[in-house]
Amino acid sequence: MLQLTLADISKQLTKDVIEEAFRSKTNSKIEVENIQVKTAAPKGEGLISAVYRINVTGNHRSCSFVAKGLVHDALLRNTLNCSVYFKREIMFFSKILPILIELQESLGANEKIQNSVPNCYDYFIDGQNDYILMEDLGASGYASIPPMPTEFERNEALKVLSHLHAVSMALRITKPFLFTKITNEIFELYYREEKRSLYTPYFKRAMQLDLEVLSEDETVSNTVYYEKFKKLASEDPYGELVKLVTTRGEHAVINHGDAWCPNFLCSKEKAVAIDFQLLRAGSPATDLSYFILLCGSLCQSKNDFMKAVDIYYSNFEYYLRDMNIKPEDVFTKQMLYSELKKYGKFGLLATSTSIPLLASDRCDVNTFESKYAGVERIPLEELWQLTPITDVQVKECLINAVRVATDLGFI
Repeated sequence: MLQLTLADISKQLTKDVIEEAFRSKTNSKIEVENIQVKTAAPKGEGLISAVYRINVTGNHRSCSFVAKGLVHDALLRNTLNCSVYFKREIMFFSKILPILIELQESLGANEKIQNSVPNCYDYFIDGQNDYILMEDLGASGYASIPPMPTEFERNEALKVLSHLHAVSMALRITKPFLFTKITNEIFELYYREEKRSLYTPYFKRAMQLDLEVLSEDETVSNTVYYEKFKKLASEDPYGELVKLVTTRGEHAVINHGDAWCPNFLCSKEKAVAIDFQLLRAGSPATDLSYFILLCGSLCQSKNDFMKAVDIYYSNFEYYLRDMNIKPEDVFTKQMLYSELKKYGKFGLLATSTSIPLLASDRCDVNTFESKYAGVERIPLEELWQLTPITDVQVKECLINAVRVATDLGFI
């Protein structure tokens, strides 16, 4: 097997960059003696980016970093416009996060939003050699939260989500012009009318597979749950998602945008959020409803859902008070409930179109350029090849999400 080098990640990621990060991480002036690069994610998981682990040693000191680079397949990069997503994540670390950190400090907060995300040491973007260099939290005992999380993992992720939402709401309240300027720059990347032709065939197939699961389950077939979901699936679900993410409402915050369990890492003490490539501005209910409904066995009923909402709001309230802002003056629990009524449908639609992908085999990202030579764009249904849902846990997750969303009046 060929040894990977920094140039395999990006031609702009040099030894000098790694040495600067190494010195910052180790708080020293030690020179780097050895650099080893390895892939850090299985095949098929990186359609927008490839993830690497970089082990660095020097004078009996060592540490590691995680780097994200563009996938090598040029056709895949062009199909998904991967550089746009890199630009969004780089914007979070280079512009938005420093503003949120400064805001907390200016408001006298004890908590720090930086503790809820990885440290970013460097980045570069030109559409060809993009990379982001971050701390390797795996070396500190963090691991990706599985799609079926424990209660502790879910609650810690809810805490992180509430932290991001609370600080960005504080920005909107205290510096509305700055908030508007930032959020106008993080326009929607995923659910947009101009992308309808790319995503609609995938959506149609995903919801067809969902309906097959629901129709075969005795507890929901021939019930209001099946009928309401069938109606939802027939009424332009992609267009509904476009409407939900572009109608921000009066309680808008900066949303993670892809808030499902694997985009959070958890240790024995706490969680952090990663992957800000779909960052968007919108109702906190979009992030929240998606995250909770996709938590598998932890969301089997309306009461389970509302218990998770209360955990989220308790933390949200704490983070606002930490910034000397009274929650009762800006965003009450009743306001959150109202937001969920308006935007909770997003959570079900995003969940029901994610579950079939979760249940399907990952594709081989190394074959597209040769397989589709001469084609301008790879069909999304080829990138995300969906197969019938057979896993019992995944089926239950879908059934629970439909049942809970219906009982809560989201559809």
